[in-house]
Amino acid sequence: MRNQSSGWAGARRALAVVVAGLAAACGGDQGAGKTAAGADGSDAQPDSGGTAVLAELADISKPMPLIFDTALDGDMMDMMYMALTRGAWRDGKIVYLTSNDSPMALAYHYEYVGPDSAGLRYYMRSGLKWSDGQPITAQDVVWTYDVIRDPKLASPRQDYLAHLDSVTAQNDSVVTFWFKQRYPEMLYHSGLNIAPKHVYGSMDPGAIRTHPALLNPAGKLVVSGSYMIGQWFKGDRIVFVRNPYFRVPGRLDQIVIRIIPEATTRLTELMTGGVDFTRPISFDQIAHVKAQAPNVRFEREQQRNYDFIQYNPRGFDAFADPEIREALGMAIDVKGIIPALQMNGYAVPAGGPYSPIFKELYDPATMGPLPYDTARARAILAGKGWKDSDGDGVLDKGGKPFSFELLLNSGNPRRADASQIIQQQWKRIGVDAHLAVQEFNTYNDRLTRKEYQAAAAGWSVSLSPALDELWSKNSPFNRVWYDDPQTFALFEKALAQPTEELANPLWKQAAARIVSLHPYTWLWYWDSVDGVNNRLKGMKVDTYGAYQNTWEWWIPKSQQRRPQAGAAAAPAKS
Repeated sequence: MRNQSSGWAGARRALAVVVAGLAAACGGDQGAGKTAAGADGSDAQPDSGGTAVLAELADISKPMPLIFDTALDGDMMDMMYMALTRGAWRDGKIVYLTSNDSPMALAYHYEYVGPDSAGLRYYMRSGLKWSDGQPITAQDVVWTYDVIRDPKLASPRQDYLAHLDSVTAQNDSVVTFWFKQRYPEMLYHSGLNIAPKHVYGSMDPGAIRTHPALLNPAGKLVVSGSYMIGQWFKGDRIVFVRNPYFRVPGRLDQIVIRIIPEATTRLTELMTGGVDFTRPISFDQIAHVKAQAPNVRFEREQQRNYDFIQYNPRGFDAFADPEIREALGMAIDVKGIIPALQMNGYAVPAGGPYSPIFKELYDPATMGPLPYDTARARAILAGKGWKDSDGDGVLDKGGKPFSFELLLNSGNPRRADASQIIQQQWKRIGVDAHLAVQEFNTYNDRLTRKEYQAAAAGWSVSLSPALDELWSKNSPFNRVWYDDPQTFALFEKALAQPTEELANPLWKQAAARIVSLHPYTWLWYWDSVDGVNNRLKGMKVDTYGAYQNTWEWWIPKSQQRRPQAGAAAAPAKS
């Protein structure tokens, strides 16, 4: 959602994680002058300098808050772009930090205004600047929201503006959001990361995606966050350097992200000290890493993720029937696969869009996992006319076999192993699935274009309870052609409620309705177990994500790497 997913990149990673293949309890606020002391077992005085090297599965794609839609891009929003408020995860729900609590927030205060409190006014901190030295103003906020609304941009975030009338700037530091009515998601939907108007504002919105700074961001991309892109070696690594205008200087000289598609290579690099961070650690490797690499600690992004099989009803005709999809789900022994993949203690069976981290929304009665019942699955398929008429072990109907392609991405051993087991379990009921493994970006493009039959996929769940951003009819993340008026009516009712307490029961009803139609076979909610070298300190990892406080990361002087040669870049000029 996403991965998710939210107004903040970490909260929205749900919708950025999409198929990324992709925590411990939250600590206190990490404010402007505070250190994430003790989060990594060290309360030492932080040093400045050095380079942290991180390994990720895939490269950046669209490093801008208006258009990003992949996992790494979503995490980079946490590093590179500020929003009016900053999200944090506390006691099963999202909270909203101002600039008094986080240097990544633009506003120091907000208030509800108007006769029915349908307006939300923000007071922005003065003196904040973009990485090229230009001031960040309320006009940037207004332009960001105006251009997201423009259909020529085709922003994945335009659905967030469905209940917004307008955004107005009273002056350079006061901006007001005027909504059609008061509803619980006002803070969430007014919290998008802000883009610089002075860089993109003169362009036709339809041309923004081709801006030179987005095609080659090294030294050109204007940002507001703690680090900026100094060098980019496409498909190999991204070198981030300090943003000289960020109000709390980053402690590290550089943060380098190496692109390593192969999970085994990422793990080897972590264990031998070639990288300081990677994720997720394959569950079957955790004990090995603990025994062989005492310099590595483990952090959890707790039940932020879920895996599923998604079905394209226009890619394979049988998938248009919810009962067929239900039968396929019943043929999967999720409870048996979890220990087979050594996920015990890190994953639990899933049955719907809310994981157990949502204490007020998760309902095991209506969102519980499907039963493993191959007899029932066979009966459903037989009742729909699927028979093995030629004795080849594969069901057929009207001369066509129940045979389709199951798409998955490379570099994800958990999903690859699970898909092979699922393939065999489907075979037992006469269903023939052919596995098609593709490089991540190619795989993601096919899902975006809906050019697939079935796919093993996953979301990092949005930290907002709102389901419409993923499941509404026109959402770019609705990749299964989900179209149910009853569900959409519940969305509208939920979004029309003035408080979260009144909206949550409606969101739960909508989730139950989605589950009943089986657009996915939910598999498991799982913890991302992240591996971190002990020399990298101050890194806060929890349900919100891993890149939430980069300005506080530090490495002791005695363990610092030299900056990568040629990586420094002058502040970008617009």
